[in-house]
Amino acid sequence: MQAVTSTLAVEYAGLTVIGHVREHNEDRLGWVALDGGAPFVTPPEEHALTQSVATSDVGLVFAVADGLGGYGGGEVASGMAVEASLSQAQKGLANGSRVPGAIRDSFNKANGAILDAALSGKGGRKMQSTLSALVITPGEAHLGHVGDSRVYRRREGELELLTTDHSQVMELLRMHIITPEQAIEHPARYALTRSVGGNLMVRIDIRSERLEQDDTFLLCSDGLWSNVTSSEVAEALNLQPDDACKQLVDLALERGGDDNATAMVVCVREAGQRPEAPQGWRRLFS
Repeated sequence: MQAVTSTLAVEYAGLTVIGHVREHNEDRLGWVALDGGAPFVTPPEEHALTQSVATSDVGLVFAVADGLGGYGGGEVASGMAVEASLSQAQKGLANGSRVPGAIRDSFNKANGAILDAALSGKGGRKMQSTLSALVITPGEAHLGHVGDSRVYRRREGELELLTTDHSQVMELLRMHIITPEQAIEHPARYALTRSVGGNLMVRIDIRSERLEQDDTFLLCSDGLWSNVTSSEVAEALNLQPDDACKQLVDLALERGGDDNATAMVVCVREAGQRPEAPQGWRRLFS
């Protein structure tokens, strides 16, 4: 029987491309270890990342953001969303915050940073971004999500979409006003109902799940998921992280490449063990 430890071991890779149509890459991805080191955020050009391996007794954060090009400054907004959220999550968790609270604070920090930058003229006056983050701690996976970037998980061969798109089309689907077939080409399919930097207050979806060995996660922008099928995602996540990213991005490019496309794949090799919760009177002081 394999011994269970508190240490996480993950392999991850990411790939972001401009595509065939857009002039700029408004997607960003990044990560940070919760036990130290500066966050890494991709620069504003086409960028490929080689496969990396990390171990941690504390955890890691991964994030993907897609700037809204229609408002100008999309590449600025997405870069700030990733950098601010990673830095704040690392700081909050280092200071003992619970993960859901740290995620909320990190998204609020990103929201405020984008609003402040827009007011000071560092990007478009209405610049905004999506933001999806995965926080992995021993035995647990936590998600924060705003917009229509996505997080998938493949577990024991089954693929599950862990996020809900905050888009007008998704609202129409939920109300059964349109069918899934109509949603594919609906003119409002890219219109968001939530974004980071769009308002003074941002509503954040937060979700916590048990983490298991061999769980594989995909964080991606809409330029990727809109051009691949669920079965193709599931198949790609059988591969090593760098090969999975390349296979999925290549499919998006083959099918038009009309938007920036970004994929980050995180494979859990050792899930670690969640610390035991304090019992009885001790939990009042934890």
